[in-house]
Amino acid sequence: MQETSRSEPAVNRADRIPWGWVALTVVLLEIALILSAVAWVAIYSYLIAPGHDMPYYQTYAEFASPIVSVVIGIPYLFLAGRWVGRKAGTRAVAAALSVWLILFTIDVLLLLLAGITAYIAAMVALSHATKMLAAYFGGKAALQEVLSNRRAVVS
Repeated sequence: MQETSRSEPAVNRADRIPWGWVALTVVLLEIALILSAVAWVAIYSYLIAPGHDMPYYQTYAEFASPIVSVVIGIPYLFLAGRWVGRKAGTRAVAAALSVWLILFTIDVLLLLLAGITAYIAAMVALSHATKMLAAYFGGKAALQEVLSNRRAVVS
């Protein structure tokens, strides 16, 4: 009979999804995405097309914000997936995709409350498809890093 060491846990604690970090990441991503859209509309209204009335900029914001979400969401989700993935050990991809899934759920619920147009539906589909892929690749990058670090420790 083989004895197991009491100092080694049966499951590596580092190989669990850190739900607190996932939740914090989701909150920070939502804030960053909103601030990015606001910043773009401010840049547009002050530097690119100044002098229009407020309804013009509101219409522009409704058009441009989903595009900003697609463009800036890709690097945000990759970096967030990589960051939270490193904390999840071998569960890196699952943790990264959990971040995306929670963001997706929040966005869908908000859209159902606010109403949805064909343009918004198409942009949300594009935005979340690219965000899901970015989170996946961020999680894969984190997983490769975790595994290479573990191999280096073992060697």
